Amino acid sequence: MLNILLIATDTSHFTNNNYHVLEKELANITNLMVYRKSGHINKILHNIPYKPDFILILNDVGKNFAPVVNGLSTINIPTALVVNDAHRFVNQRKRYITANHIKIFFVICKHNFFNYYPDQQHDKVFFLPQFANISIFKKYNIEKSIDMMMLGETSLPKIYPLREQILKYFKSDPRFVTSPHPGWKNFSEKQAKEALIKENYAREINKAKLFFACGSIRQVVTFKYFEVPACGTLLLAPDLPELKEIGLLPGKHFVDINEENFAEKAEYYLINEQKRKRIIEQGFHFIHHNHSAAHRAKQLVDQIKTIL
Repeated sequence: MLNILLIATDTSHFTNNNYHVLEKELANITNLMVYRKSGHINKILHNIPYKPDFILILNDVGKNFAPVVNGLSTINIPTALVVNDAHRFVNQRKRYITANHIKIFFVICKHNFFNYYPDQQHDKVFFLPQFANISIFKKYNIEKSIDMMMLGETSLPKIYPLREQILKYFKSDPRFVTSPHPGWKNFSEKQAKEALIKENYAREINKAKLFFACGSIRQVVTFKYFEVPACGTLLLAPDLPELKEIGLLPGKHFVDINEENFAEKAEYYLINEQKRKRIIEQGFHFIHHNHSAAHRAKQLVDQIKTIL
């Protein structure tokens, strides 16, 4: 098995703990060492049990760009930066990439990454999309008591124009339920029990027949593209550039919408129960069989092996 050193913040209590789940899956198929603090790489290497074959750094989850590991250009161990939010910490990340001679990247959205980091066009950039934690995002056999749902950020119309249009159109419709985003932060056990995150969030999605989502103006394949179908709810969202590569197909696994047709398509699939259920089942099985945390961990390891 590969010896992998992962340097990343602890996301086990974060709003979405997908990277924590990915860590656990990586530990099942590699000799994974995890380090949480900033510092010089030589000092870090002295504090771990054995020399890694590969180093992964994830430092853009949460409010700060951390942990920051320096001295990477002085070692001969292949090192990659995992980029979750390409649009955040841009100048700081550019300086970090240059100072440490980083040439390998795992990104959740390639076109968005290249938009902010055009100088990396000739580096090794691997597509590592999000996924569904299928131990949480699954069917709970809850009655579909809500016709239409949209959860998450709706206060930024310039970033989420489609969500703004959906909210304006359906805000007085009793069939439509919405709730604001709980915020990107760490939650205490008590807070987590009450917040609309993790299992609470998955159970809420389970209540809906239709769920509206989008990838923002950046056209990023967000968590919802995986989590909503994984819950057995019909996803209504725009078709995005990288969905074909993921294998998530409009009309088969979800319903493609835009600012002109979202209402018409919602009404159509509310009325046509059999067509709705067929897409729901196809989307559910596709995500559970192809885009779980275990699948993504294996994909990551396979990509690392091609580098080595």
